[in-house]
Parts: sequence; C-alpha cells; structure tokens
Amino acid sequence: MPSVVDSHVHLGTCRVFGRDLKDEDVLGSMDLHDVGLSIVQPYPGAPDATAVHDSIAALRERSGGRVVGLASFNPHRDEAEYFAEIERCVTRLGFVGVKLHTIGHALDPTSRDATTVFTTARDLGVPVMVHTGPGLPFSDPALLLGPARTFSDMTIVLAHAGHGIVTGNALAVADVCENIVLETSWCRPGDIGVMVERLGADRVMFGTDSPNNVATEFAKYGSLDLDEKTRAAVLGGTARRVFRID
Repeated sequence: MPSVVDSHVHLGTCRVFGRDLKDEDVLGSMDLHDVGLSIVQPYPGAPDATAVHDSIAALRERSGGRVVGLASFNPHRDEAEYFAEIERCVTRLGFVGVKLHTIGHALDPTSRDATTVFTTARDLGVPVMVHTGPGLPFSDPALLLGPARTFSDMTIVLAHAGHGIVTGNALAVADVCENIVLETSWCRPGDIGVMVERLGADRVMFGTDSPNNVATEFAKYGSLDLDEKTRAAVLGGTARRVFRID
C-alpha cells in the first residue's frame, strides 16, 4: 500500500486551545505509526503564524520532504496583508492549501473575511480546509453550502467532518456539493464507513489533528471492512490528489 498521508497536523503554540507541539512531536509520531507524509499547519491561536509557517518550511527540509505546509493566517486584517502572507506560503514555501478556522479565528464562513480566504485560495490554485464541529454556530458544516456553490471550481475540505457532533450536516452538504471532501479526525468509525459508502473513497481522507490521536484514528479505519484500493485512497491517495502532492 502507498504511504499514509496525515492530512491534518498542527505545529507550534496555541493560545486558543492551550497546545504546544514541537518538531519532535510531529516527526516522532510519524515514525512510531509509519506515516509517510504529514500536511502541517499552525494552530489558529499561534502568537505569530508567520513564524510558524517558516518553521513548517524548515521542518520540510529537515525531514527530507516528509512534511508539507498548509497556511493558517487570521483573515481579520487588511486583505492585502492576508493575501501577501498566503501567497508567500504557496509560491515561495510550497504550501498546498489554506485553513479557514471558524472557531479559532471567530470566523463565520459566510462572512466577508471568510470570502477573502476562499478568493485568495482560488486565485492561488489551492484548496481550503475549514474547521467544523466544536464552535457552533460558525463551525456548522451546513454554513458551507453557500460557499461551496459560490466557489464550485475549487475543493473545500471539511476538517473533522463535523467531529461527530454535526457529522450528519457534513454528509448532507457533501451529498449536494461534489467539490466538498471530508477529513475524518474525531469522527465515529461507523460514520466514516457511511462517508466512504455514500461519497466514495475519493472524497474521504484520513487526518489526526494531534500526535496523540494517530493510533486512535488508525484503529477506526482498521475496524472498517475496506478493500485495499479503498483503504489506499482514504489513507493517502485522496489527500495527495486534493492537495496536488506528487
């Protein structure tokens, strides 16, 4: 089977969730669980997201390419400033996507500032990952129905696919918007099975959110009766395609 891609990993300090993850936490977990590639982003509460972006780029070099970056920058600022940092991440640092963090950035996904995230990502040719689950009402996947239709020419990844809290809404939106892909960290195993059955393996991707959650997320997929082609897609192939990772 091709190497596993963890599509949702954080690095650095977070003042919102009280977390602090070091390079060694990320790489050590990858080694322990045989993860081939991690897509790494700053926490939304990073004191200096720009510095974390630089740290992710450095970790990519240090790890021999086992890490790629996903930009996460608070959009409640001047649009030109926001675009400049995301453009730097994508064009200079080789990042593969942008995060819209509904709870960590207090961001309604239908708002003007959220639209800046979507338009910036579309202009730069990368997908947007959106936090869903805890943090209602902004984190309700149902709110992505409008943006997914407005930006139908780009891929939107629903991080946590509703987190088991509003996973039904994540599935409902994905049912009617083919540009939505579900990342499954913190979801129930049975719900993941339903996602794969209803949407297909090419619209479901493995993610963990935290190094101490990797074993649990693997166990969920291990409990499902998936054929090898499907398993290879959800554990890596879908993420490689969506984020255009060679």
